[in-house]
Amino acid sequence: MDMESEAPNAPTAESSKRARSRSPGPSESINDSAPPAKKIAVDQKAADVSGDVTADAADSVQLASKDDLKAEQEPKVKAESSSGSVRPRHEEDLVGQGRRGYKGQGVGDRRGQFGRDDKRDWHRGDKQSARDQKKESSDAVGGKDSGAVDEDEAGIDENGDKVKRLPKKKVAILLGYCGTGYSGMQIQTHHGAKTIEGDFFDALIKAGAVSPENAVDHRKVDVQRAARTDAGVHAAGNCISMKMIIGSPLPPEHETLESYVNSFLPEQIRMWGYVRTLKSFQARLSCDSRVYEYVLPSYCLLPPRAGEPLTINLDQSSPGWKAGLGVAAEFADAGVDLAPGAEAIEGSTGAEKSGDETKREEREKLDNRSRGEYERRRGWRVDKDTLAKFRALIKEFEGTHNFHNYTVGKPFRDRTVKRFMMNLKVRDPQVVGDIEWISVRIHGQSFMLHQIRKMISMAMLACRTNSPASLIPETFGPKTIHIPKAPPLGLLLEAPQFGSYNSRVKEQKDPQAERDPIDWALYGDKMQEFKLKFIYEKLRQDELESHIFHKWIRQIDCTSSASLSFLNSKGVIPPEAQVQPGRDMPGEKKGSGKTDGGDELNSDDEEKIDPELLKRGELEG
Repeated sequence: MDMESEAPNAPTAESSKRARSRSPGPSESINDSAPPAKKIAVDQKAADVSGDVTADAADSVQLASKDDLKAEQEPKVKAESSSGSVRPRHEEDLVGQGRRGYKGQGVGDRRGQFGRDDKRDWHRGDKQSARDQKKESSDAVGGKDSGAVDEDEAGIDENGDKVKRLPKKKVAILLGYCGTGYSGMQIQTHHGAKTIEGDFFDALIKAGAVSPENAVDHRKVDVQRAARTDAGVHAAGNCISMKMIIGSPLPPEHETLESYVNSFLPEQIRMWGYVRTLKSFQARLSCDSRVYEYVLPSYCLLPPRAGEPLTINLDQSSPGWKAGLGVAAEFADAGVDLAPGAEAIEGSTGAEKSGDETKREEREKLDNRSRGEYERRRGWRVDKDTLAKFRALIKEFEGTHNFHNYTVGKPFRDRTVKRFMMNLKVRDPQVVGDIEWISVRIHGQSFMLHQIRKMISMAMLACRTNSPASLIPETFGPKTIHIPKAPPLGLLLEAPQFGSYNSRVKEQKDPQAERDPIDWALYGDKMQEFKLKFIYEKLRQDELESHIFHKWIRQIDCTSSASLSFLNSKGVIPPEAQVQPGRDMPGEKKGSGKTDGGDELNSDDEEKIDPELLKRGELEG
């Protein structure tokens, strides 16, 4: 039986000897006539076993490179295969593979076509392919580094030449901003909203602190913020951690990177500086606590005037509630009589709404009376008793409590609603322009969405209605009530604190890992100047022009809803004030979603809140 009919049996020693001893033709080189490397290895072993081939003969064989063999051997193999002189190439490969098959498997055994080594190589390649696919998938969805360009890779300039990219370093950027006109702090790539972080990131790109390759997505440079302030909320100091280019060349007119970045920003956003940090630093997770300030006009502590719907409810639930309010009650009752709805929007004529000339004139008269009352209240200066009562109410928030009533979407048993308030202080009033302002400093470990605004609102309402301080601890219990939010205008973030991180940095003994602590005091003068010019002054102007606090107080006083019946002289939460799951707010008309006092008292349910951000606790203020 010839060799072709015996295939795929193992080649004999004689056939192996003839294959290696054939002399090349005139047009062939030794490399041209040499069989594939794997075939030589198989024949060599077979010849050694039979003793027909010596070591000297084996040494005389010259092997070509793998690429040369592939290029030169394929046409020859095809030609010889067609003539019947040589097996097809794939059969020769199977011979080599079958030699390493399992015990008892011949070369022609179908089960032995993949030997142990080949199986190992095949599985190893499959695993590597899976890892590559996993990495590509992770980069596509914004995994670790989210496809960020490596600092050691070379980039391509506009001329198509390779250029060395400047290295990125982990930094903490310190900045301040006036939040008026912005939809909050955090960048919102999918909604197109104007945000502080969006404008700031664009300025970093223009200043060369973020490369064009990473400019398309802020996640590529791992942007994190210490506090995600809400729409309209200001910050004298906030912190962003990210990977930033710090070696970019600066124009001659700018000595520092922060000066160059600020040249691309509006005046209401300022970069104070930056600090090189440890690679593990993340602004939100490394922040120990946050210090907020809320500023309100002192006339917000005046009690509701006699005849107002809120006053009528208090007269029924708590007779004699005005006793002890002294000069504050006298000043409030001396005001002009304003019907509900007198808090007209500044600048409106009323003609558009009434469509009747007579009603328009009546509306204008009412608007003038409302403006006159507002101007009268601006001249109020808080008395000592009222200020002492407000301070006592604010002090009740200190410590660890269940603040489920001071946020949205969190039930009483949710473990995330327990927050630690470290210190709260009511500063002495100050007169700026013709308005007296009261500042409340709130230092807490962490905050939830709307928490501070609801805390300030509760303290103001309790002070205005002469409710006892025992009402505050009552709100930490399981009874659910709806607390209106104070206006965002008066809220500002003073600075996040990084005490634990700074201690860790100071304890670093490795000179290569030495980093400076995050110290707000280095920028104290600039931050104070910014607060006076762009936050306090802006706040005063907005109140003078738009009467934001005045309108909010008017909405509260014009409410006849039972939702505010927790304001009483007993300091208890009655059943009619409690919110039941799946039911309308107390005092609402069924299915209306509105209260008698306007939208503000039930605005939480109407807001568009990102549930994922709310769940992760990234919304605060």
